[in-house]
Amino acid sequence: MPLSAEHKERTRARILAAAGRVFRRQGYAAAAVDAVMAEAGLTRGGFYAHFPSKEALFAEVLAHDHGLIRMLAARRARSSAGWRRQTRRILGDWLAPDHLGPVREGCSFAALTADAARGGPEVRRAWGLAFERLVGELLRTPATDVDQALAMASSERRALAAQLAANAIGMLVVAAAGEDGLLRTAQAVTRAAVLEQIDRLLAS
Repeated sequence: MPLSAEHKERTRARILAAAGRVFRRQGYAAAAVDAVMAEAGLTRGGFYAHFPSKEALFAEVLAHDHGLIRMLAARRARSSAGWRRQTRRILGDWLAPDHLGPVREGCSFAALTADAARGGPEVRRAWGLAFERLVGELLRTPATDVDQALAMASSERRALAAQLAANAIGMLVVAAAGEDGLLRTAQAVTRAAVLEQIDRLLAS
């Protein structure tokens, strides 16, 4: 009996979630399709019914699987002050030096940006779309969605949000390369700067 469209979609989502975990844990180059399918509790034979290649799967992960975006999208404050507090808390926790391990496990920006930079056009385009969505989330208010926030923001505010996002992601990429005191100090300083940028962004 043919599988239903709903079953196929659930299986595809299951593979995507498993791939995100495997890619973030092992890196794109080291992660095999077999490992992804085993993580999903499926056999390798079913992979190509859902994705044409490992690179296409990687692009999907980069486009959609980012813990930071999920947390920002879940903000529910109604007032501007509450919204700013929630945003500060999310970014502050995400950039806390002691949280680097869990953050890399759950967010593809933190764990896979360097891999994306070595990818092909499809991979880099997917990362870029996710980055744009992150910028939109940083610009968003309780009264707007991501698309509205991007469309309504001035070029100066979009640039500030993009700089904030790049600073945050870049610091975690650098911090993952080592754990000496200098890197932890730099991470703490960058965290403080990002929180200050949030105040400027959401007060403007």
